[in-house]
This record gives sequence, C-alpha cells and structure tokens, in this order.
Amino acid sequence: MAASFFGNALQVDFDSVIAMENAEMAQMFKTLENTGLKGFMTASNSVYESAMVEFLANEKVIAGTIVSFVANRKLAITKEIFAEVFGLPTEGMVGFLDIQKKTVDEMRIQLSGTDAPFRTPSKKKQLKMEYRLLHDIVAKYLCSKDGSFDMVTSEKFDLMVAITAGLKINWAQVSFKCY
Repeated sequence: MAASFFGNALQVDFDSVIAMENAEMAQMFKTLENTGLKGFMTASNSVYESAMVEFLANEKVIAGTIVSFVANRKLAITKEIFAEVFGLPTEGMVGFLDIQKKTVDEMRIQLSGTDAPFRTPSKKKQLKMEYRLLHDIVAKYLCSKDGSFDMVTSEKFDLMVAITAGLKINWAQVSFKCY
C-alpha cells in the first residue's frame, strides 16, 4: 500500500449506498458487503491518519508479518492479528486461477460497459458505472498503488470477478498478497 492511501481513501457508508434507488449499484455494494470486507473498508475512520500514513510509508512484509515504524517504534502485525482486528474472513479462495472459465466469461460480459466483453488491461471507463466504483474500491483498498488507478489490471479484474460472482474469499490471506 502506498502512503497516499488516505489521500485517495473512499469513505463508504454501506447503509446509505445499499438503500439507493439505483438497483445495480445497491446490489454491487451488497455483494461487496457479503464478502466480509465491510469492517476493513469502514475502519479508516477509527485510526489516526498521520500514524497510519507513517505506518504505510515504512511498511515491509517479512515472513508473513507486516513490519513498520511509527514514531520511532517498531510495529509488527501478523496476518492473524490483521484478520482479527478487521474481522476478515479466513476461509475461502486465496488465488484466482481456480475461478471457472465460464464464470470469468460471464463476468466479462456483465462488467462491460459496451456490447463487447471486457478485456484486461483496459481503462475503467470501459466498465459499467457501478463496476467503475468497484474497481476504485479494489484499487484503493485492496491493492498496492502501482500505476494508474484508471487502469484495470488482471489482478484487479480477478478480485472484481470474485467479488461480483459472490465467491468465498480468504481476505486475510489475499490482503497480505496485495502488499
């Protein structure tokens, strides 16, 4: 994750978004909520921003543990503690190579903003509107900032497919891979 995490943070109020009249947008957020990520995505309001930015700027993953420095103090967070604090699911898929080709093909059509199936890498403007927002959430909350937030990479697309298809994901493991 980049230190600019909070500068680009999305503030998501799940209750109000799910109550929207736009059925597609509400359904996308309901699916996202069902993955078990709600606690993680709403946690940014409860931390000290400057300490979190410093933590993320100095972080490294060593042997499955996030190690960083904040106020000249070393911090180490294990995957298990990370999962427990944010209430992340610890069972389910940890890789996306096992997603059935049929499911991926269906999602390419469902996510596409045109009549042609969506292909990666592509710009997010080629996605339907509700999936552009999902892409931003995946890019800013779940993946490191490497490159443009406007580009839908294969990694981000796989996460979007798994979320949209309602697949069970081990977010504790997947979130550590995104570092």
